[in-house]
Amino acid sequence: MTAISLTAVSTTAMAGDDAWTSAAIADALTAAPPSVTHDATIFGWSDGGKLTLARYGSGPYTCIASGAFSLRLGKPALPYPDPMCLDQNAWAFLSAIWSGKAKDGGTLPTAPGLVWMLAGMNVSKTAVDVGAATFVATSGTQSNQAGGDVVQMSPHVMVMPLPLNEGAAELTTSYSLEDPIRPWIMAAGLPHEHLMVHFTDKNTQALMNPGE
Repeated sequence: MTAISLTAVSTTAMAGDDAWTSAAIADALTAAPPSVTHDATIFGWSDGGKLTLARYGSGPYTCIASGAFSLRLGKPALPYPDPMCLDQNAWAFLSAIWSGKAKDGGTLPTAPGLVWMLAGMNVSKTAVDVGAATFVATSGTQSNQAGGDVVQMSPHVMVMPLPLNEGAAELTTSYSLEDPIRPWIMAAGLPHEHLMVHFTDKNTQALMNPGE
């Protein structure tokens, strides 16, 4: 997982750029159900690749527009989305990872948190084969080879961090193209080891449109 310094995070929305703000919010809202996003704080990525506040929210979730897991952090290969919404535990953990604590030998938060990624996420084919976490952005929600060395993952949530005994849990440590809804352990043995729980497109539509 690419590390960034949180000194690069701007807490002020891009002044006067209504189009940027609207686009960042609209993209971030596709990551999770309305019950999660309606009062979430939302960040987007500035042209310079800085995490920038698009909307303050009073709720417990933080949502981030596409770009966190692209090859060039903060510069997503749009229109290939990878937005996410994190609860307080997950946000604390990911912030610590991005700040470089893991590399510096610092203590990372251990309380598991929930990360919504219902717009999907893509990784390199090599990363899928080894179960690592080299993140790449791409579009859509169907699980397939999106071209080149990019594999598209189905919509999912992540429980992060969550160290697991892979053998006892009887979970694989890589994403399955043949069974893209199967839960698995990503980044096994690494500081950001976590559980991946996937959804079908029908599941996702039901989550995103409750009551319909």
